[in-house]
Amino acid sequence: MKIPFFTILDRYLVKELIGPFVFGVAAFSCILAGSSVLFYLIGDAIKYGIPIWAVVQLFVYKLPNIIVFAFPMSMLLATIIAFGRLSSDLEIMALRAGGVGFARLIVPVVCVGFFVSILTIWFNESVVPRSSHSAEILIKVFTEKNEPHIKQNINFTEYDKYKLPLRIINVQEVDRDLLKHITVAEYETGKLARVVTSETGKWLKDGGWEFYQGVMHCFSVDNPRKVLVIEFKKELIDIQVNPLDFTKRTKNVEEMTSKELLQSIHNQKKLGQDPIQDIMKFHMKFSIPFASLIFSLLGASVGLRPYRSSSALGLGISLVVILIYYVLLSIGMGLGMGHVLPPLVATWIPNCVVGLAALYLLKRIAYQ
Repeated sequence: MKIPFFTILDRYLVKELIGPFVFGVAAFSCILAGSSVLFYLIGDAIKYGIPIWAVVQLFVYKLPNIIVFAFPMSMLLATIIAFGRLSSDLEIMALRAGGVGFARLIVPVVCVGFFVSILTIWFNESVVPRSSHSAEILIKVFTEKNEPHIKQNINFTEYDKYKLPLRIINVQEVDRDLLKHITVAEYETGKLARVVTSETGKWLKDGGWEFYQGVMHCFSVDNPRKVLVIEFKKELIDIQVNPLDFTKRTKNVEEMTSKELLQSIHNQKKLGQDPIQDIMKFHMKFSIPFASLIFSLLGASVGLRPYRSSSALGLGISLVVILIYYVLLSIGMGLGMGHVLPPLVATWIPNCVVGLAALYLLKRIAYQ
């Protein structure tokens, strides 16, 4: 019997998933918010004297990041409850007796799981960075009221692809967009080649630094005693690192889109730093959302087991599965942070293990 897609059956199964999914988002968001966000907010409110209205506003700003983690959990709960009810009420048996194949029953669930995964990625890229940034700006109003505009002693080292120093840069003072008392030591294959000092300078939006009223000392590689001294009124040097970035508050991962996080990783590599932690978090921006798709398969396989369905039982099973998932994620994170496994592999280990378990259970049920 040929069953077309997007039929009454599909609409019926999707409708069965919506109620438990919304319930799951609310339940898991409350659990996560109460155990993490609310605890720290109350502590900050007491410490910095944050008023109640600001605490409520901060809580709302923090919620989107919690909801991202609640989406996959809710997808698992929804499929367990929905298929558990259909199975216990013998509706699954009736559908299969009417010629509806087991694979056909899974199709709308997979579609919903994939949709929730894409929705989570969009939510994580559009809503979470803005709300997290708003939360950080608001809390800075109470924690850093007298922050000065002038920054002093900005130092950083730029490395080449062989991990040898390319430039060592010191800016004694940054007053808004104006750089003062700049010293740049440039190296070639690890040997000192030039030293540039200037009174002032600025970062050009098109890239590079512009120096004013300075002196350049050029050293000969063949004859270290030979020094060429060049005085200049204006000089442009192709330094692609923006010094103003070092005067700004560093965004945390929740405030960054995946594109911004990639740029941060690139900057860390240029400065000779190990960005493995941010690389892991970059891959988690995609692996955790796609857990919704994996959990939809697992939830369907668990829900089709013959037991009496209830929200409490479904929630309990979901919590056990989620605990196992995050234990696997922690193991993968440890292996990735230790450079034992590539970050991509390490962050997708839980999805692969849970996905294989779901396919195994589905296969067993299909042949029962």
